[in-house]
Order: sequence, then structure tokens, then C-alpha cells
Amino acid sequence: MDTLLDIRNLSVDFRTPRGRVQALRDVSFGVRRNRIIGVVGESGSGKSTVLWSILGLLAGNAEVTGGEIRFGDRDMLNLGETDLRAARGEDVSVVFQDPMTSQIPVLTYGRQMRDILYRRPNLPASEKRRLAVEMMQKVGIPDPETRVDQYPHQFSGGMRQRAGIAMALLTGPQLLLADEPTTALDVTMEAQIIHLLQELQQELEATVVVVSHNLGLIAELCDDVVVMYAGEVVEAGEVRDIFHSPRHPYTRALLECDPARIQTGSGKLPVIPGDIPDLIHPPRGCIFASRCHQAVAACREVTPPLAARGDAGFARCHLLEGEHRNPAWPPPADVPTVEIAADGGAQKRISPEPLLDVEDLRVRFPTMGPLRAKLKGVEDPFVDAVLDVSLSVRPGETVGLVGESGSGKTTLGRAVLNMVESQGGSVRYEGGEIRNLAERRFKSLRRDMAMMFQDPVGSLSPRKSVRALITEPFQIHGVKGVDLDREAERLADMVRLPRAFLSRYPHELSGGQARRVGVARALALNPKVIIADEPTAGLDVSVQGEILNLMADLQAEHGLGYLIITHNLPVVRHISDRLAIMYLGRIVEQGDAEQIFDQPAHPYTRALVDGVPQPDPDRRRAHVSISGEVPSLLNRPAGCDFATRCPHARERCRQEKPEHVTQPDGRQHACLFPLR
Repeated sequence: MDTLLDIRNLSVDFRTPRGRVQALRDVSFGVRRNRIIGVVGESGSGKSTVLWSILGLLAGNAEVTGGEIRFGDRDMLNLGETDLRAARGEDVSVVFQDPMTSQIPVLTYGRQMRDILYRRPNLPASEKRRLAVEMMQKVGIPDPETRVDQYPHQFSGGMRQRAGIAMALLTGPQLLLADEPTTALDVTMEAQIIHLLQELQQELEATVVVVSHNLGLIAELCDDVVVMYAGEVVEAGEVRDIFHSPRHPYTRALLECDPARIQTGSGKLPVIPGDIPDLIHPPRGCIFASRCHQAVAACREVTPPLAARGDAGFARCHLLEGEHRNPAWPPPADVPTVEIAADGGAQKRISPEPLLDVEDLRVRFPTMGPLRAKLKGVEDPFVDAVLDVSLSVRPGETVGLVGESGSGKTTLGRAVLNMVESQGGSVRYEGGEIRNLAERRFKSLRRDMAMMFQDPVGSLSPRKSVRALITEPFQIHGVKGVDLDREAERLADMVRLPRAFLSRYPHELSGGQARRVGVARALALNPKVIIADEPTAGLDVSVQGEILNLMADLQAEHGLGYLIITHNLPVVRHISDRLAIMYLGRIVEQGDAEQIFDQPAHPYTRALVDGVPQPDPDRRRAHVSISGEVPSLLNRPAGCDFATRCPHARERCRQEKPEHVTQPDGRQHACLFPLR
């Protein structure tokens, strides 16, 4: 097949105070025309560095030390700045990971898209606007004639990403690069973006390169896959070959660590032991040898040979080719090569009495000031972000709070911790009412109730070392008579963070390491309840497993109660005892986690479960599980909140608000026509 982009022996270094980081070493792979290729691997493997090398957008401390990037008859590495600017957007375009930071907040989408067409001076402004509206309609943005004149902050996360795709495709590029296009999106928006990219690729006959660590997305979307590890390509091939018969031990381990492949709740998740090596001094031989269960002596000394498969597939491994070839490798698909971590020793025990008990909680936010409301004749200038929510957390229990972005999960967590004022209901901790308690009285309770924030780096002060960050709670609460250095080492050991990292700063940590610092900080004062907001957001599957296994061990040892806020259903299935499903500020279903996954009662729960992309190319979905977006809180439906998107909705659903019903098995749901 015709190759549109050919990367040959690409090597990139980054100059740092610690030395030269050899971020890419002899990376080679081709991108075939009119296909979608996925580049997958753990954080730090060099995926995004490859993308920015293609566009000439590497950081100032980067240096390309060798190789070529052939795009047609041009080497992109040798183009001058003028030619590169001409290629960007016109020939090669990009969809960025975070649409909010890559789009200009003070310009309308119409203006931004008109600016993208600056190389078309003969096109009148009216024609540029027509093209912008047409492209917004093509990517599924409703009412594009009106919305083209809106600003990024007026779009939801999913719609912003659609607008980003529209801007990237506006000039009709030959090659589209997508850097983690669905990382910040929940499962329903992710499914919609996957289907959108597939449809646009077929309609426009575009070639797409997708960088992701989400194996389900890669399996659902891509035709070809490149697997990277620590700056090298370890395996490449067609998507079915990679997912059904992976040959490199790293590819095999990565797939086995994906919680979506484990169909029953396991409590503990498989992980790849160890960390990516320090690329200032890359090891000799196979780069994966230090973490590979199958490694032999030659793996640590000799560069592995290339074992070809098919037209474009290959893997680099001593087990596959050469004098150390092992005929028994790879083993059958049902033979695990990655072990699930053993329990930490203590057995999990759940106490019968609730530690945290929330009943009929209501949180309202004003939509306008009282004077403006009076002038406009608005009697109730508020929206209900959390409405009539009831749930409990017992000692030793993990409750998963699941729902799409904008469903009110984080607001609920913050209201429980008195970080947001609530307007009704009850929040009891160990039997005592704590809702809207004065801060001077609540402060002592914060020692028992901790929060893990969604952004592990953004929630840490960049000016403080890890040592200072994890001992700060002792200083805030005035704890006397403790040796802070000894406490820092104790907490670092508890979360399995090397003590050498105590002198580092947040920007020097990986996502998984920063998350461990957040866990250590939350555990500093031995709390009884932890509210964890998206504890696995942005983490690789193996690092996800490490963090969740760590939290499970600490829970068993200390009897912690967890309320875990997430939209990652494969993860929450394995760690939760009970689930609460939230939609538009209300709990629509809650009960035993396994029962809810096996037989959802509410159509929204069923849609979430079906919306998870599976890491199997043969299980691609023909349709998305839910179309449309969560309705605005300003325009809450008169009847069931989900009626506008529910495939089973009847006329009664649009008129009547469903009450919470308790089933014989103890589960609750709010549906007039449950699925069972």
C-alpha cells in the first residue's frame, strides 16, 4: 500500500540540567495512506515527541540527532520555517489533547476558523464562514449557524473537541495527527469522538495518526498499531495481529494490564513491575529487559534482532529471532504473563455502621444576582447541581460514584467536605451532623476526612519539594511533637515512593509519581474517609493498577472508607463494593457493583456499561450507546432527566419525575420502566 509518511531512524535528545535525555532512538515506522494508525505506550515512551517532530514543534531544548521524516518527496526535518508553516494546517494538521488550552478563549469559533483560512486570500469572508459552518455541521455540532459565533467556554468538553477536529480538517489536510483526543472525555463522549473520526476518515479519505494510552480506543479506531517503549518502537503491525497475537513481552503485558479485559471484579489489578529506565543513560541490550519476566542474559547486553511479520509488522525481541529464540514464546492467549499483585497481608473488613451518611443533599448555584433576577422577573435564579442525593460510606468500603462530565460528582464530593455550601439535606459523619458547619469547627474533622484531587500536579504547590508537600498537613493542623523528616520517609515508604524523590519538585515527577504524592498527602494524618476525585485520570493502565492496588492495601490495613469519583468504568468495577450512578445531579441507580454491571436496571447505566470501548478489534460497536449531550442544568427536563436521550423513553417519562425505588435485592433506581 502507498506510504504517505515514512519515519526512518529518528533520534531526538533533550538537553536538561541532569544531562541529555535520549528521548527517541532509531524510531522507524511507516504510515500508510487512507488508514488510521495508533501509537501506543506508557507515559514517557516518546509518543508525543514523534508527533511534534513531524510538525517541527519540539521544545527549544530538543535536538534531532539523526533520521528522516519523509512526507511525500520532502524531508520534514530539513524544511525551513517558511516551508514548515506552509505545511502545518495545509498538509499536516493536529487535534490537541486539551481543547480548552489549544483554542483561543477570547475569539469566537467563526473568527478562529476564518483565521485558519488566511492562506486563501481570494475567498471572501462570507465563503470562509460558510466553510466553517459546513465543517461544524460535519463533525456533529448542532445548530452550527448559531454556534459558530460562540466562544470555547460556551461549549462542553465533548463539543470543544469536535470543534477542534473541525478546525484541524478545515483546510483538507492529507495527514491528521491526534494527540490523546479523548483523554479528558467520559465514555459516552469518547465513543462519539471515535465514531466521528472513523466517519470523517472514510468520507474525506484522510490518513490519521492517533497517540493514546487507551487500548480500547486504539482497538476500536485504528487499522495499524505501533507500540513504543522508552523511546523505541518494540512492535508494529495490523491491529488484529497486535491485539490477538502480540509477540513482544511488553505488548503482551500492556494488554494484560488493561482492566477492560478482566470481566469480573478482581479487587486487585495486574501491573508491570518496575519503571521506565532513565533515558539519560539508556541500558544496553533490550530496553525492556529490566521489567521483563522472560529476559535472559543476552537481553541485557545485546540489541534484540528484528522479527518481521506480514507486510509491515515486526517485533524486536531475542525470544522471536536469533540464537536465543524460544519456540514456546509467545504462550497461548489464556496463559497470563503478568501476575496480579498479592494482598498486602491485612484482610478487608467492612463495618455495618456508616462512617459517612448523606441524605437528600441539595446544592444550588445562582445563575444571576438578586437585582438582575428582580429586573428580569425571575423568581428562582438558581440551578440544582446536586438534587436529592442519598448515599453512605462504611469503614473499609469503597463506593464508586460514576457519571458523565457535568453530572455533579465533584460538586457532591466538595459539598460533603464543606468546600461548597449546600442548601438542603443532611451530611452526617460518625453520626454527627456536619453539613455547612462553620470552618473553625470543621477544621478538626479535616484530619479524618481527606480529598485526593483530580489533577495530581496542579493540586501541588510547584515551589515546594515532595518532602514539604507530604508533611504540610502536620503544619496546617498544628500537630506537635513529630519528626517531619521521619514522617516524610514513613509516608513515602507507605505509598512505595523512593525516598530519593523527597527532594524533587512536582514538575520533576511523572503522573503516577505525582499521584503517589497526593495519596501520601491525603494519608498523612491517618484519615478515616478519603474522597478521591478521578484518582486514575490520565494514567497508563499499569500505573492505574499500581495506584489502585496501593489504595486497596491501605484500605485493608487502616479500615479506610473510599468515595471514588470517576468516569472510568473498567477501573471502578474492580475496586468498588457498591456503585452510585449519577446523572444531571441525581443518583439514578445504586447498589452492589457486580449486580449493577451484570444487570443494570436504569437505561443510563446500561448505556454507560455498553459505552466502554473494548480492547478487541472484533468487538467494535456499530453505534454509540448514547447520542447527544447531558442537558443544561438551566433547562432541566420536566419529567425524567434522561428522557431526552433514552432509547426506551415513553410519553409518561417526559411528564413525570421518577421516584427512587428499592428492589428486593437492595438496589435502588429512579426509572419508571426499569430494564429488569
